[in-house]
Amino acid sequence: MEIGEWKATRELNEVYRKARELGIETNLAELEAFGFTIIEPEVAAAPGFAERMLEATRRLMDEESSDHVDYNTAEKRAVDGRHLFHLMGKDPVFAEAALNPVMLTLAKYLMGASVRLFSTVAFVKQGNAAPTMLHSDSVGVPPPLPPFAQVCNLSWILTDYTEEKGSFAIVPGSHRYCRHPTAIEQPRCLGGQNEDMCIPVIAKPGSIFAFSGNAWHGAYPKRDDSLRVHIAYAFSRSYVDPAEDFDDLPDALVERYGADMAQLLGRTAWQGYGSAGPNSARMAATARINITASA
Repeated sequence: MEIGEWKATRELNEVYRKARELGIETNLAELEAFGFTIIEPEVAAAPGFAERMLEATRRLMDEESSDHVDYNTAEKRAVDGRHLFHLMGKDPVFAEAALNPVMLTLAKYLMGASVRLFSTVAFVKQGNAAPTMLHSDSVGVPPPLPPFAQVCNLSWILTDYTEEKGSFAIVPGSHRYCRHPTAIEQPRCLGGQNEDMCIPVIAKPGSIFAFSGNAWHGAYPKRDDSLRVHIAYAFSRSYVDPAEDFDDLPDALVERYGADMAQLLGRTAWQGYGSAGPNSARMAATARINITASA
């Protein structure tokens, strides 16, 4: 059908039209039904983009000491691999990835047009690694979870993802459970004792793996010597306090990339006011564009 200029879904109209233009309508349906979807490399970005992200990640691995990050202690690296944080100002490719039309359209569909950037993390595993148990990304949200997620995860897959290589594990439809997984529900394939409800996410380099923050997911044990890398961009609703502090990013980043970047980094947020009170125009804008889908 033709998407009209319907007042009741004013911003969603444009988001959905953009999704149709980009050829990701089916992906929106998969997010609604199953809580996750995979966007193929040829749809996600131009050829060579994923290679640029991987090259930038490798450079940061060489330049940054792993020891100053708690998540990168030797014990944690043996289990979880290495983590690189706070990526947006470290290479232009990471900012470009956040503003990629497919990424931004998915984020606006899932989190509303007033979407904020929540965090950016590179997950790197070299050699064997232990599994990651099932969890949801609705961290700190008490059950029952709202049926609409507060965060979503859009991950750039930068190397081949297969079960043997320690790919994501996800439980289809679990975004509808509206709760966190319990210890007794952990599947045998991830080291638990329950039946294996999860499936491996099989994806090629350059794919985007998108899922609702309510969806149960983890990672299979990695059983080969290859390099496994993905960059996770978490997005949130405008009222959620982001995990990362973006205040240290220079104004030049916003000036270079424009209004969408300003919104993602919270430079147009109404929260954080002092004795002068909130900016009423910003409050009104956020309330008006916080329309969302149900996934």
